[in-house]
Amino acid sequence: MLEKNHFKNSFQDLSKAVENSDPNAAEKIRQVLNSSEDPSEMRYLEGLLMMLGESIGELEDPPDIEDDIEEYWEEY
Repeated sequence: MLEKNHFKNSFQDLSKAVENSDPNAAEKIRQVLNSSEDPSEMRYLEGLLMMLGESIGELEDPPDIEDDIEEYWEEY
């Protein structure tokens, strides 16, 4: 329980760092991302990186064809 609460606080701190345009936010997010094995946590952290304009990594690949509705439904 303590570890889960620590991650919750850590995510809140990282979110605040992104909101406040902390220059070290991307580095902090990548450190937590590298130690996470939970896909939900990884997606959240990659979302924070996207908000910073950073590369999102390897978890999600965008669809090959932007307007391909069939591919959209296959992936989501």
